[in-house]
Parts: sequence; structure tokens; C-alpha cells
Amino acid sequence: MSLFEYDQHLLELINHNRIRSLDYFFILITNTTYLVALLVPGFILLYSYLKKDLSLKIKAWQIVASLAFNSIIITILKYTINRQRPFVIDKYIEKLSTGGSPSFPSGHTSDAFLIATCMTILFNKNKWLLFLIWIWAFVVAYTRLALGVHYPSDVIGAIIIGMSNAIIVNRIFTKKITTKTNNG
Repeated sequence: MSLFEYDQHLLELINHNRIRSLDYFFILITNTTYLVALLVPGFILLYSYLKKDLSLKIKAWQIVASLAFNSIIITILKYTINRQRPFVIDKYIEKLSTGGSPSFPSGHTSDAFLIATCMTILFNKNKWLLFLIWIWAFVVAYTRLALGVHYPSDVIGAIIIGMSNAIIVNRIFTKKITTKTNNG
């Protein structure tokens, strides 16, 4: 069996064996992705200005920069690779959500894991919040499969990309702050 056939077969198993009574919940969760990705840094930024907390402002802007960088990388990859969505290729896949751009990588999944990684790096003392954010990220990833709009490899690639982008931008911000502190 080829890698593509395995990918397709695994998606069919997930898509056909989902708990159908949870379809609306899956759609709701998948639709929260971009809203959460905007609200998390937005609330942190608002709170940082209200409290006049420079450290918090920097963290909020780091998340914004991570999301912007992630969006650029995801868009470039989607249109360079130009992989068709599974419901276009496989008549057995039931499409239950939107998916208009090319399939690889999953933008929803990448943003969810980027937010979870940023929050872990920047706010690692809030264990209960981090636990909820990571659960949310994994559920978003699962919904993209259950709803028939991405292959497992789209989701796995997106997880790696989102987490990597959060780490890369964190290193840039950390280096910039360290350089400024040492020189200033």
C-alpha cells in the first residue's frame, strides 16, 4: 500500500467511524479556530495595555507575529503543493465543513497548535489553562479529519509547522530582547 493510499484509507476510517451525533459539535470546534487565534492575543494585548505591563505586551505581539508568520508559511505551502481536498478525490469521504483552499497543510490545525505552543512557551505556569488549550488543539486536528476536509498527513504536517513556527518566532523575540537588554 502506498503512503497516499494509507493516508486515504486512514481518513476513510476516521470519517466513517466518527460519532455522528457529535457532528455539530465538531463543526462548532473547528469554527472556533480562527476566532480563538484572534481573541487570545487580542485579550492579552488589551489586558497588557490596561495594566501597563510591557512584558505582557511583548508576549501578545509575539503571538501576533507567530500567527502572521504561520499564515504566510501555510499559504505558500498550500498553493505550492496544491493538494486536492480528500472529498474531491474520494467519493466515499463525507464533507461536513468548509474547505476551499488546497488541502496541505491544514491551516486550522496549524493555528491551533501554534496557539497552544505559544501559550505553553509564554504562560507555562497556568497548567490548567494549558491543559484546556492543548485539548482544544487536538480536538481541532481531529475535527478536520472527521469532517472530511483534510488527510491525516495534512494534519500531521500542520502540527509540525504550527509548533515550529511558534518556536522560531519565540527564538527571534528572545534573541531580540536579550540583545536589547545587553546593549541597552
